[in-house]
Amino acid sequence: MSGDPTSGKPRIPELDGLRGVAVALVLVWHYLPCQLPRDAGLLSSVLRRGLYLTGSGVDLFFALSGFLIFGILLDERKTPGCLRIFYIRRACRILPVYLLLLGSFAALSATDFLPQESRQWLFGNPLPLWSYATFTQNILMGMENTFGPGALSVTWSLAVEEQFYLIAPLVVLMAGRRGLVWLLPAMLVAGPVLRAMDPGFHTYVNTPWRADPLVAGGCVALIVRSEAAMAWVRSRRGLLLAAAACLAALVPLMILKPGILGVFDLSWLALLYALVVLMAVSGTAAPLSSFLRQAWWISLGRYSYAIYMFHQLVSGLLHGLILKQEPLIRGWPGALTTLAALVTTLMLAWLSFRYLESPFLKIGQRFRYARSGNPA
Repeated sequence: MSGDPTSGKPRIPELDGLRGVAVALVLVWHYLPCQLPRDAGLLSSVLRRGLYLTGSGVDLFFALSGFLIFGILLDERKTPGCLRIFYIRRACRILPVYLLLLGSFAALSATDFLPQESRQWLFGNPLPLWSYATFTQNILMGMENTFGPGALSVTWSLAVEEQFYLIAPLVVLMAGRRGLVWLLPAMLVAGPVLRAMDPGFHTYVNTPWRADPLVAGGCVALIVRSEAAMAWVRSRRGLLLAAAACLAALVPLMILKPGILGVFDLSWLALLYALVVLMAVSGTAAPLSSFLRQAWWISLGRYSYAIYMFHQLVSGLLHGLILKQEPLIRGWPGALTTLAALVTTLMLAWLSFRYLESPFLKIGQRFRYARSGNPA
């Protein structure tokens, strides 16, 4: 979203900071717990368990997407050509990096310069390329109980977002703001019901079962666009902080006993991250705003898309080339290789943003939403 609906500011720095936190959580998850062998001793077990919830960084991304996308659609739904502009701008944001990743995967998988174990992790168990081209790979992942090749494993979440981009405009245009006040909470209730009725691996990667954070973000978008609701939020800052604290108090329990909330695990994360987004955009938690406005979080958020897309491919390549294995940390060589993967990923993300993403973002910005014929 290009502006803050509550203040008219051109940007909300806290949201860039939240993106930075989200991608940092994902990096920690994939570069530590996922690379620590289960048989590597007590320290490895403690780290794997203690960092268990870092995998929820993707849910923070979803909550942000729900807030931003529902917000854009609510603001611009009566603008002529709204959907055409929406999809052009989304394409300019998403496709360049995504197509670069798919092209890199195709080129590298056709070569034979890696040992078999690392090749298998990076390129093995492939899904049809047409599924990646149509953003339906998450559906096949759910059917086959696999994330597919490690290099493209993270793209399930992009498929969820793209499917959300198809559904959200229809929901907003058909229901309108008043209808959404009832529909979005109903969709939040439907999430755990669906997971209870039809459990399995597919509930992690498929949109209907995974929509809680997206919908919760949409609820925040509705709240922010209501003067009465925002007045209520700001007048009850203490209540908001208490609700967030109560949800956050479950973190140690979730770490000690993963899955204890059952089908409500994702509901809990959705509400927690939606509250964080609400506090960030409403200014009701000064320490949170100050934390998210730190330059490193904002910079990390700016480069988060390419970081997310490429960090697994880079890790698999470096571990394969240097240690002749899949990404594993069994000692200092593995740890230093993972550190090198982190540095390389950050450098590639900076290059991507400067030379690939920014030019296409400028193209997308040429297509402006207009009200009454005037540029927005």
